Amino acid sequence: MLKYINRLPFLKRLIPSISIRILKILKKNRGYFKIGKINYYLDFLDPIDRNIILNKNYENDQVSFLEEIMKGYSFSHFIDIGSNSGYYSFYFAEKFENLKVKAFEINFEAYNKFNKTLQKNSINNVEVYNFGLSDQEKKVKIRSMIKDGFVQSNSAVLDDSHTFDINYFKIKEADLKIGDNVLNFKNENLSIKIDVEGHELYTLKGLVNNLKNNNCVILIEISDGNFDKVNNFFKSINYDYIFKSKFRPDYLYTNIGKYK
Repeated sequence: MLKYINRLPFLKRLIPSISIRILKILKKNRGYFKIGKINYYLDFLDPIDRNIILNKNYENDQVSFLEEIMKGYSFSHFIDIGSNSGYYSFYFAEKFENLKVKAFEINFEAYNKFNKTLQKNSINNVEVYNFGLSDQEKKVKIRSMIKDGFVQSNSAVLDDSHTFDINYFKIKEADLKIGDNVLNFKNENLSIKIDVEGHELYTLKGLVNNLKNNNCVILIEISDGNFDKVNNFFKSINYDYIFKSKFRPDYLYTNIGKYK
């Protein structure tokens, strides 16, 4: 149904709201959507999934920049930390058949969507885990925004710095593990994506041995107010910033000499 609605130019701005209402009524908001060569299991009510469904891509400028680097340098692994429904993981797994993908998603709903996509497609180089990476191993509470009665799959780890109206969020328990205890690479070429909604400094600290012992490119979303801390951390381990998205607070850092 979406492909027919999407052909009407005069409805372009109304497509999301109209489609949401129609799919809610028909209870057809969840299902498989063909994006490129991958059949993704997505939910049109989720804003990230909806963006992917309507545009047939996601975060295109940073994906394209990272892809060009990966074409020019042989990477053994792609590490997707905060994978959500898996767009980055499946995109790069399909583009580079010898690449091994490890994905980490703390929110069970997003992890479940990822798994359904994995089961639907003939992809053998992807693994996904239902926990987050940090500098401590512990159980935490995560929050997900509620909008129009729908609980979004994008989640943030709660700490003392968060102030919010509980009526607009769903609170759940989740697991964090120390990155260096989960991953133990040495002298490898790693491509890493980190999107952890404000938890990025803790994720980086937990991965410090992997970051020091390997050649890495890291695409990372840095939340408002965290840039100086994160940037200083990268400087302390001799990583340089080489890219900033035009549309989002996404940055690319590397310790690979030819790209610095």
